[in-house]
Amino acid sequence: MKKNTPKGFTLIEILVFITIFLLVFIGIFNIFSFSQVFYSEKTIQSELLQNGRVILERITREIRQGEGMVTQLSQVPDSPALEIEFQDGHIPSPYEYLASDYYYIRYYFSSSTKELYRQYKVYCFDPCESCSTYFRWDDTKIEGADTVSTHSCILEEKIIGEYIKNLSFWGSGLINVSLTLNTKGQESTFQTKIFGRNF
Repeated sequence: MKKNTPKGFTLIEILVFITIFLLVFIGIFNIFSFSQVFYSEKTIQSELLQNGRVILERITREIRQGEGMVTQLSQVPDSPALEIEFQDGHIPSPYEYLASDYYYIRYYFSSSTKELYRQYKVYCFDPCESCSTYFRWDDTKIEGADTVSTHSCILEEKIIGEYIKNLSFWGSGLINVSLTLNTKGQESTFQTKIFGRNF
C-alpha cells in the first residue's frame, strides 16, 4: 500500500519565505530611498553652483567694465557693503535713446524674498516722470539758499538670482565679493576678487 505524502508547504517554510521576502524588500526600499535622497541633494547642490556661477559672472563682467564706483566700500571684510552701485561702462547702453552720458547699475538682494536684484538707472534733478536731462549721481545745484542733489530714476529692475542668504562687497581697486546661497538645508559660499579697471 502506497503512503499518501502531503503536498504543499509547511507553516515554517511559509514563515521563512515571508521573512526572507520582507528582508529583501526592505533592503531594496532602503537603497531606493537613499538613492532618491542622494539624487535630490546633488540636484540642489548643482542648482546652487549653477546659480552662484551665473550671478558672479554677471557681477564680475559689469564691475570690470564699470566707469566709476558710487558705493563707498570698506577696505576690510568686517564691515562690508550689502549692495553695490557703479556707473555702467557698456557702450552702447540699452537706453541709448535717452542720450544720457551716465547710466548706473545697482545690485542688491532682498532678505525677505532671498532674491538678487539688478537695477538700471539714471540720475535727475527733475521728477522721474518728466526728467529729460540726466546727470552724474553726485551732481548738485543751487536753488535759492539750498543745495539740491540728484536723485535716482529706475529704468528697469530684474531678478537675476535666487536662494540668496548673503551678498557682500569690500575693497577698492580690487573688489572682494562674497555670495552665500541657501535652500532646503544646502548651503554654498562663493568668493571672488574683481579688478575695477576704470576706478
